[in-house]
Amino acid sequence: MDTIATMRQTLDTTGLADNEKTFLILQLQTEIMEKIAAIQESVRNAVINRQWTDFESLLRTMNRYGDQFQELESQRTALFADLFKHEENSENRQDQDKSFYTAASRLPEEERRGLTELYRNLKLRTLKVRMANESLVTYLDEAKTTVDSFLDAACPDRKNRFYSRRGVKVPADMRSMVINHSL
Repeated sequence: MDTIATMRQTLDTTGLADNEKTFLILQLQTEIMEKIAAIQESVRNAVINRQWTDFESLLRTMNRYGDQFQELESQRTALFADLFKHEENSENRQDQDKSFYTAASRLPEEERRGLTELYRNLKLRTLKVRMANESLVTYLDEAKTTVDSFLDAACPDRKNRFYSRRGVKVPADMRSMVINHSL
């Protein structure tokens, strides 16, 4: 049984105090974020090296971990609101951070230090995953732009417009072209 499953089983037991559950949820989220980062690195390598054999399974696994993370985030938010009786529901990240640290300041120093350290680590890991994702999207956008530019130069009449027999515009698909010149 892996660490996440063990922690999840511990979380499901009802004998834990709310602050212990919050601590455990943050640990679980950190572990899941590490797994997402590892899979994301595999996806990046697959894209760059054009290895498409396990690409879909990697994406499914990453989505599954994302769903688990979101479920834990919902539990953590509810627990945290109950634990600190904080009714403010703000969508602003800075307000959420502020309320987290304000509420955590009510805990004893040792618990507060552990909880805030976990929260900061989770935010850092999340930021790293987000930056890696944006980097991959930028790479893909640049590759698409390069391919589109090449195809526009090679086949100027193409112009990304295709029409059906009835004259209705249809989505551009990458149709085969024969090029009889050296590139």
